[in-house]
Amino acid sequence: MGFPTLSAQCPAAEKGTAVPSYLLDLQCDGAGFHGTQIQASERTVQSVLFAALHQLDPAASAPRMASRLDQGVSARALPASCRLQRVWDPNILGLALNQHLPNDLVVTRVAVVADDFDCLGIPCTKHYSYIVRERAVQPVLDRHCWWIRELAQRDCLAALATHIPGRKDLSAFACLRHDGRDDHDPVRDYLSAAWSSSTDLDGLRHDFTISGRGFLYKQIRGLVGAMIHIALGRAHPDDFTAAIAAGRQIVRLGNTAPPEGLCLMRVEFDNPPPWEPILVRKPPTTNPPNDRPPVQR
Repeated sequence: MGFPTLSAQCPAAEKGTAVPSYLLDLQCDGAGFHGTQIQASERTVQSVLFAALHQLDPAASAPRMASRLDQGVSARALPASCRLQRVWDPNILGLALNQHLPNDLVVTRVAVVADDFDCLGIPCTKHYSYIVRERAVQPVLDRHCWWIRELAQRDCLAALATHIPGRKDLSAFACLRHDGRDDHDPVRDYLSAAWSSSTDLDGLRHDFTISGRGFLYKQIRGLVGAMIHIALGRAHPDDFTAAIAAGRQIVRLGNTAPPEGLCLMRVEFDNPPPWEPILVRKPPTTNPPNDRPPVQR
């Protein structure tokens, strides 16, 4: 059975009635996207989502993304806000959008939010993960990682991550945008950072997780690149703390890690929206009791 039709499920808002905005939580495979923001001639998350919204509502506004991701970076939960000219049931909106989205981008849940909601400017905490696979051969069935054959000093990773949390300037690990934003205050609140390692049949998997109130341009990949550079035995752990102290004045430590291993895991808003997960069928509502007397036969 197909999904309910647009006309049956999306009654037009009455004239003069405020139409709410919607918050979409997206999951995307970054391999096929040139980042999130709309570009003139490139395929991006924002442009593909906008095209799908336009299929449902030609007057839909361009969606606003809660985080700007680089080319190749994936997301398990990337919020995007939009405004439509019709009133939608959140579940039906998610199902309808997914019919128009490609197989590397999907809506997993929807929330109705206030008219002036702008997910780019709402206070939030962002959680990222980065996967490094240490093994002899390339992991062809798992491209969402940074493949390294051997880390001679892998045991130092956990200790290096302990230097990251706190309110501090970690601009030594970020890249310049070469615009006015490079002059902004580089101090950010980094709430947690840690490495964990596990063994599988093919080798070792190293997971780096980090949470913060904001990040500089390519900063997480810069941090990972610097720590892996040390784990490869190409620098001393003291070089990492020296880079933290020096800020942008220091020569980059190692190379920026490739984007394939990075994933935005979730965005937590300080005031959580009323998320509704996408379901094929909503649970039936409880009908009121029938108070009519039984029919006499």
